[in-house]
Amino acid sequence: MIVIKHSLLLRFANLAAAVGLLQVSTSSRGASGDLYVTETDGTTIFKFASDGSQATFASGIGKPRGLAFDGMGNLFVAEAATGSILKITSDGTRTTFASDLRDPIALAFDGAGNLYVADNGPCDADCGMILRFTPAGEKSTFNTGYNFRYLAFDLSGILFAAIGGPTFQSGGIVKFTPDGQSEVLSASGGPGIAFDTSGSRFEANFNNLILEFTGTETVFFTSEVDQPFGLAFDGEGNLYETDSGSGSILKFSPDGSRTVFASGLTQPSYLAFEPVTEKLRNISARALVGTEDNVLIGGFIVGGNALANNAVLVRAIGPSLSQAGVSNPLADPALELHNASGALIASNDDWQDDQETEITATGLAPGDPNESTIYATLPAGSYTAVVRGAGDTTGVALVEVYSVSQ
Repeated sequence: MIVIKHSLLLRFANLAAAVGLLQVSTSSRGASGDLYVTETDGTTIFKFASDGSQATFASGIGKPRGLAFDGMGNLFVAEAATGSILKITSDGTRTTFASDLRDPIALAFDGAGNLYVADNGPCDADCGMILRFTPAGEKSTFNTGYNFRYLAFDLSGILFAAIGGPTFQSGGIVKFTPDGQSEVLSASGGPGIAFDTSGSRFEANFNNLILEFTGTETVFFTSEVDQPFGLAFDGEGNLYETDSGSGSILKFSPDGSRTVFASGLTQPSYLAFEPVTEKLRNISARALVGTEDNVLIGGFIVGGNALANNAVLVRAIGPSLSQAGVSNPLADPALELHNASGALIASNDDWQDDQETEITATGLAPGDPNESTIYATLPAGSYTAVVRGAGDTTGVALVEVYSVSQ
């Protein structure tokens, strides 16, 4: 259940004890948490259990590159040799999801179940494109003009790409708006990108570094990596890296300590964790919002093993409540979303000021421009929505959390 508290000092370090939480339902699969890996110019997708034991999941694939799981646990793989995207179910059944591509290399799903495919062209620097496929397979062009290497979504559903330059050792990082407009964040970098549960961005760097970005650049790991390529986080917050030069998969704990998870591969490249398929129930609660610490708090837990991102819409409703006969509605609610450690993931005052496209697309846009909404794609964990009155205003407000995942 959600517990609403007043006159509460926000003690997010002990969130589970301070705020009531909702446990969501999950659907477990026996292989959830397994790591899937491709090799550069290979023909096989390997599967690794949590203890590092190795098995062959699929073979006879022509140059498998990028990997991504959909919300139902199906594995999608870019088959560069045939210009196709293959869909492979958990029992190994293989179908062609898309064909007639030029050089598909990287894949990523958004929270609504759309598949983004980096499809490069015949030149070295600017002939690639990102294609977007709906769950039904309808194709559109999202962006053009770069040579792409890797795709990843952050917690707010924003797409990032690692791009290449005239030589393999050159490249950069690009961020995209929801309509496909690009912003180059850096003119150097490497292929791999991953985001942890606090929203920090990690990058594999061609200088044999793993970098962490939390607003500023820091070095997460600085030695004993050899041509780092792919990056992915498991459910415990450990970072896995395909170490192409050494033929290994390296595992880094949150404090940066390094162990060899698997070895004996030939230029391992792309990787993906098999998720627990899960679903968040829609939840809501209403209370009087005061000033200072008298805020409205709604806590919720996304269940599972943190390997699948779940698209959620969090709303703070105030002015629209008057239409339902609520007296003294909060005229201008302001909304914050925090993770389990208390870190601020996102905030919003008036919903049309930010993420208007994503919010409108869900069909859940608020009825008043002064109401607040946050769209986010969240891995498993506990979260807290906090509603205040902008400018210390007071009144009755409603906090809501909707699942908008496929």
